[in-house]
Order: sequence, then C-alpha cells, then structure tokens
Amino acid sequence: MKKKILFAMIAAVLAMGGCGGSKEESVPTVESMAIEATDKSETAADDGAQDNAGEESYEAQIKAEIAQAVNGAGSLSEELVSVNELYSKYDDMKSNAQDQATANKLSQNGTLVWKEEVASLLERIKEKDAAIYGDIFSEYEKWESHVPFMVEKMSETYKDGSIYPSIYAYNEAMRYKREAYVLTSTLADMMKEVDFVYPDSTRCGFYGDYEGSSYLTITEGMESGTYNIVIHIDDTKELRGWGEVEDAPDSDTYLLFTSDDGTVTGYVSHSTLEAGFYVITTDYSVVGPEGGYNFSFKY
Repeated sequence: MKKKILFAMIAAVLAMGGCGGSKEESVPTVESMAIEATDKSETAADDGAQDNAGEESYEAQIKAEIAQAVNGAGSLSEELVSVNELYSKYDDMKSNAQDQATANKLSQNGTLVWKEEVASLLERIKEKDAAIYGDIFSEYEKWESHVPFMVEKMSETYKDGSIYPSIYAYNEAMRYKREAYVLTSTLADMMKEVDFVYPDSTRCGFYGDYEGSSYLTITEGMESGTYNIVIHIDDTKELRGWGEVEDAPDSDTYLLFTSDDGTVTGYVSHSTLEAGFYVITTDYSVVGPEGGYNFSFKY
C-alpha cells in the first residue's frame, strides 16, 4: 500500500470523525531550551536502569509504559492522548536537567516514546491483516531510512549550537509521532473506530519528497509566533527564510514568507496532508512572479 493510499484513509477518517483539537505541539524555543540548574535528586524522580556508562537508561521503562498506555486506553484517540502525556513527562525531565549535556542525553527519551508506540501500532496492524501489514511495513522501512535526512534538514538552524542534539532529538521524535498518527488512523479504519480524532496538530513538519528532490520544512522560530522555512525545489532552487502568522480569517492555514535576504515574499499554505508556496514579490534570481509550488504529503 502506497503512502498516497494511507493518506487517503486519513482523510476519510477525518471526514467521519472530524479533526480533534487545534492545540499546537509543545515546540522547544530558545527560551524553553535554557536549562535551569537543579539538584540531582530532583531530576531522578523516575527509576531507570543503569547502563554501562553509569547513566540512567529508560528504554525498558518506556516500553512498559507504552504497553500500559495501550492496554489502559478505551479507544485509539485516548491512547494517543496518553502517549502524548508520556512524552511530556520525559520532555519535562530533560528541561529540568542540571546542565545542557545532560539535557541532550535525556532528549533521546522522547524519540524512544514515539518509536515504541510506532512498533506497537505496527504489531497490531499485523495481527489484524498480515497482507496489509506487509505493504505498510515495506513503505515504513523506506520512510524510516530517510528520517535522518529529514531531521537534519529541519535542525540546520541550530547546527553549531550547544542545544543542537536536543533540537535534533525533538525533530526526530516528531517524525515518529507523525508516523504514529498515520498508523493509528490506519488501525482505526481497520477496527472501524469512526470516532478516532487526532489529539493535537501543528503546522511544523516536513512536506514533500522525503528522498530530497523537492520539499518544504516548517520549524519553530527563535521568536514567539515565527517559523523557520526552507523551500527546496527540484534540487535546483532553494529559498530560506521565515514566516509569521497574519491576523486574517484563514491565518491558521498559511504563513507570510520572507526570504532571509528580503528578495522574495509569498504565502506558505499548510494542511494535514500537504503544503504550498505562492510567490508575491521576487527579484527573479530563484523564482519568478508566476511561481506556485505544491509539496504533497506531510511527514
């Protein structure tokens, strides 16, 4: 089953159950990444196994907590709410770390949470229909092999900073979170759970071709209400800049884009399934005034 079919299934489920909530994901900004010094005893509230380096490892604990969230949920929507809460618990642990180096190490737990949820969903899809699972898993393996590329592109703004490992881990976790939502929608359709809804949504994401020829990325900016945007077109053109939400009736579905050098402006539209870029002003060096570009699928 191709990704196109999976997203068609999402659209069908959303049409029946509606899109649940407009709450934005908790995205790390410069302010939120500033680590406050705390006593070690306060940051070790959860019991974790000691690895060979003498540092706490939460992998087994996270696996058990995901199993508990799955078994304790009355619906797939409730399950995603519980997993989001679990992610927040480990994100808070990272934020309360005594120094940035510790925070960077703890940031990996967020990825573990969503990877474990994805593994659980794949197993349940396999139990429901082995044939469908085969197609899904084949596409999943292809997608996963390109996760490092997507995450690297979405984290480039912080490449030389001390918080880069935490930003990278956050963007990695959100890719698996997005995949978990897609797989949950597929499982909901298989289980005929028509009331399934997403517990939250965000405009941030990787849109387009995850193999890299044409894509658009939206990530949280350094200032509140702003977004970093990269528009990569056919491996021959690229625009980097920032976007902000305008005070307009449909401002929740587009951003006003300005390139870093100020030579190009336009609108970046975004939805659950795709994004687009439409040129307003340009100096012709990268795009012309007639430019309109679509980036199908969101990851």
